[in-house]
Amino acid sequence: MNKYVVFILSILFINVSRAEFKFVGSVVSYNKTGDEIELKLTNALFNIYVIDNNIIRFRYTDKNSFSAAPSYAVIYNNEKTIPFRFADDGKYLTISTGDLNVHIFKSPCRLKIYDKDMNLINEDDRSFGVGFDGNEVRCFKELLEGERFYGLGEKTGPLEKTGNQYTMWNSDHPAYNAKTDPLYESIPFFIGVREKKAYGIFFDNTYKSYFNMGASSKRFYWFGADGGEMDYYFIAGPEIKKVISSYTMLTGRMEMPPKWALGYQQSKWSYYPEFKVRDIAKNFREKKIPCDVIYLDIDYMDGYRVFTWDSARFPDPARMLADLKNEGFKIVPIIDPGIKADSNYFAAKEGITDGLFAKYPDGTVYQGEVWPSWSYFPDFTMKKTRDWWGEKLNTLLKTGVEGFWNDMNEPAVWGNSFPDIVRFSDNGFGADHKKIHNVYALEEAKATFDAFHKYSPNKRHFMLTRAGFAGIQRYSAVWTGDNVANNESLRLACTMSLGMGLSGVPFIGSDVGGFIGVGTPNLYTRWMELGAFTPFFRAHSQKNQKDKEPWAFGDEVEKNVKNIISLRYKLLPYIYNEFHNASITGLPLMRPMFFDFQNDDNCYENKAQYQYMFGENILVAPVLDEKSTFKELYLPEGYWYDWWTDKVYQGGKWIIVSAPVDRIPLFIKEGAIIPEQPVEQYVGEKTDSLLTVIVFPSKQSSYDFYEDDGITFNYKKGEYSETEIKSEISGNTGRITVKKIHDGYKSEHKTTLFKVLNISSLSSVKNNLKDLTGYPSKTDLNKIDEGYFFDRIKSTVFIKIPGFDNINISYQK
Repeated sequence: MNKYVVFILSILFINVSRAEFKFVGSVVSYNKTGDEIELKLTNALFNIYVIDNNIIRFRYTDKNSFSAAPSYAVIYNNEKTIPFRFADDGKYLTISTGDLNVHIFKSPCRLKIYDKDMNLINEDDRSFGVGFDGNEVRCFKELLEGERFYGLGEKTGPLEKTGNQYTMWNSDHPAYNAKTDPLYESIPFFIGVREKKAYGIFFDNTYKSYFNMGASSKRFYWFGADGGEMDYYFIAGPEIKKVISSYTMLTGRMEMPPKWALGYQQSKWSYYPEFKVRDIAKNFREKKIPCDVIYLDIDYMDGYRVFTWDSARFPDPARMLADLKNEGFKIVPIIDPGIKADSNYFAAKEGITDGLFAKYPDGTVYQGEVWPSWSYFPDFTMKKTRDWWGEKLNTLLKTGVEGFWNDMNEPAVWGNSFPDIVRFSDNGFGADHKKIHNVYALEEAKATFDAFHKYSPNKRHFMLTRAGFAGIQRYSAVWTGDNVANNESLRLACTMSLGMGLSGVPFIGSDVGGFIGVGTPNLYTRWMELGAFTPFFRAHSQKNQKDKEPWAFGDEVEKNVKNIISLRYKLLPYIYNEFHNASITGLPLMRPMFFDFQNDDNCYENKAQYQYMFGENILVAPVLDEKSTFKELYLPEGYWYDWWTDKVYQGGKWIIVSAPVDRIPLFIKEGAIIPEQPVEQYVGEKTDSLLTVIVFPSKQSSYDFYEDDGITFNYKKGEYSETEIKSEISGNTGRITVKKIHDGYKSEHKTTLFKVLNISSLSSVKNNLKDLTGYPSKTDLNKIDEGYFFDRIKSTVFIKIPGFDNINISYQK
């Protein structure tokens, strides 16, 4: 054997030996400083931070020190001191907070995490724990009997992730299906549920990462990444709500969006030239189909040069935008990160001159091919670039656009991926594409968000993104990318949106109707029904195929779709209220059944993933097959009111209901209080003073109704109204009270109509001890300011009261 072969074999042997797993070893020493415990292990450094009573951060590295680079995801500034007990108990060290007891075994170093009553929640695999394989890091956890997993962001397949493996690497996969992974968003956070008790783990690592949730193994599940540290936050529940609320405390919560962003939104690749955009707007208004937003896809630009307009197609953008605004339309253009490598293009010249683009290690500016052909890519991990990007966006804001649609920001290039050696600032710490890829869109969203606040500091704008990372919810709404007009994508539109909500992203939706291909009229109608009860409601479709506006499938479909969009607008006070709750708590609007009914086994069944709670009070059971006209669904314990038939069901069982194509099964929970408004063609069109409040009485329930101007950030200065509505029944007497608990915003509602459900008999109605007059019909009631009408057939009483404060209604059965 010659020396050359020996040399090569020795190199291969060294590389193989280096690739063997090295585990962290045993505890060598430890030191407690404030809320931090530093441990030196045989093969690693290990730091533990007590963030809150139910949140502990575990951080490992096999390097000589921890990275000083800040987290892209975690923004929580833990200013309060959390008292906890730390003790050396011989074989293990103990950390005890109000909610958790953690045992850190010394030899080898392994974790066991218990609740305050010493019930085991989570533990490291006893043989493996945390290990390193070259640059790779992994954490192996014991797979406990009956453990289920949820979350992990934008993932296809079933809502429950147990028994599968997933990758976090933002990827553009048009026409994805139920087995496609990864996709556009990477959110390395999951929820474990065992014995009806929940915990969460957020793996704060931006490299390509992997989550094996018991795939091909009954012994353990594991998560890890191709680089970086093993840095994760353990979040105890036991309520799923508490886990998600704590996770979003760490990674941020959304601001209140403009109220118009909750309305219906219409898009296509592409609406151009100008007369086409105006024609779309005209059709909506003439047909009286409510709509608030029209999108402009890539063809509005001059040769796909971002920040520009095609002057032939759009000769006077400012005038067009002003005219459409007067008709109640907001225009949202697409923004791609690729800057055309054109020496005569202002954005390219400025970026090159000021060093704003991503570069190869030799300093050459990287070019990748996308829509404009060869393009430069802004380095959004550098503040100077983010500020410059904001200046460019402001030129469009000044023209009159109301928001931005960030696309192709995985970042996507022809060929699918940047070279890994491309370099980024990483906020001054320096990093290659392997670290930055998953947060590229997050930092672009941050640049856009900062621009909104800098250039329109007291006006709410709207942002939509295709890609993102943990924390994207604090900047942007998200849609689930380039789906297909078929039944599979319709089902995925339901489960993927639910999964994103469980991952801390409340403002989520799909391309309603399917982006690629043309489905049947029934498929389109069913998707519109689902979309109306999804937080983000936008129809979108590919170019060079049949249009997908509400009137594109004929008169019958148009009528049905108009009705479902109108129902969305009637419910906007309720939906806006749920958005307010999400901004405060981080909890989703669109909730799997086990979210609100955590102790009900039926809510974890696979078929229950195709129904959900929309806010706290409405159960939605969409028909997710274009041919079906019936729906099997589960009603949890209690009583449920059928929105369409007025029938009251006793829960705790599965039922089958008729669901003709013009009807999405909806049920109101007993105890629900739901505010409604008259239908308007766009948000803010009417100043109708009537507020309808639907009440399905239970023994006792309450609802805090939130209002603000829907446009500015004045709510942060206290300019909002919060009204407490209470309902109770005692014997044959029912009572409804309305009391203002914060009066910083003058409500537009001068009259309140209470619609009280499931009332089989009625003898009298009073308000503030004053007897109200009964009227023979709803029409008669509409003509007067105060009184009631009892509909015996529907077992419903309508009570009309002037004002919306200091109301004390009593009704006698």
